[in-house]
Amino acid sequence: MTTNRALLDLDAIPGMFSHHVATSADLIALGLSGSTIEERCRDGGPWRRLQSGIVLLGDTPPSRAQRIQAALTVAGPEAVLTGVDALALHGLSGARLDGPVHVLVSPRRQSRLVDGVFFDRTNTPPVAQLRSGFPVAPLPRATIDTCRRAPSAEHVRALLTSVIREARVSPATLREELTRATSRGTALPRRILAELDDGVRSLAQGWARRLVLRAGLPTPRWRVPISGPSGAHLATPDAWWDVGLAWEVDSYAFDLTPADYAAALTRATHLTAAGILVVHTRPAQLRDEPAAVADLLTSAYTQASTRPRPDVEAA
Repeated sequence: MTTNRALLDLDAIPGMFSHHVATSADLIALGLSGSTIEERCRDGGPWRRLQSGIVLLGDTPPSRAQRIQAALTVAGPEAVLTGVDALALHGLSGARLDGPVHVLVSPRRQSRLVDGVFFDRTNTPPVAQLRSGFPVAPLPRATIDTCRRAPSAEHVRALLTSVIREARVSPATLREELTRATSRGTALPRRILAELDDGVRSLAQGWARRLVLRAGLPTPRWRVPISGPSGAHLATPDAWWDVGLAWEVDSYAFDLTPADYAAALTRATHLTAAGILVVHTRPAQLRDEPAAVADLLTSAYTQASTRPRPDVEAA
């Protein structure tokens, strides 16, 4: 690209670039000389250098967005933004905007030291999502990447809780993301995620136990493995009545992911094929519609009691 330098409006150049961040090569391609760029980046000049080869086309301290743009420009076209900035761009209100800009790069990319930026080489780059003009890692990936570098257990717990409750990302999805992540820094989020998941299970189980008492049903066996005539494991329902009735509290407090749905469907298929009557309940129904769930369970228990008991064993 060639431009007549005499006709070039230097004041119009910032508007040509996203967030007023450009490379020296881009500016030279517009027709500026290296000496002109250097002169404008001197103390008191209208521009400033952010890094070697990266120019901020303004004379004020760079904003967070400009720092992100500079980091992505340095990292190259395949780079993906992750970490706290990705969380904020996904709309997570609890994201803290402290710490370095975190950018995922190809392992083939030459490492480069840049102030305030962490370049994270990865063999499993995510498919980027465009947020405010930036290529951003999907929310589950950004969450795990942030947790891996979080300074404390309290920070990890607050972040995971916020993502689960505010953004409706299921624990199963986050666990799946953890299995794909490098092992470095994953022990703490793995432990805290298990604690949160167990807490949700306990809450749903507490509602379920109170509901059984309210319905006047016999006390079931909780989380007991069920096996078929050959001894093969069929499933482990949340509750089991030996008349051949299984109760599944699906997905705990969260929406089912495709993996969750497939697992629930497989369990239900195995139980039903063995002649077991299966009742599915969402946790929100336990909380908001306990009378309706109690009536459903009572009706199902009566129905199961009138049928021949399936040839299964509860371990």
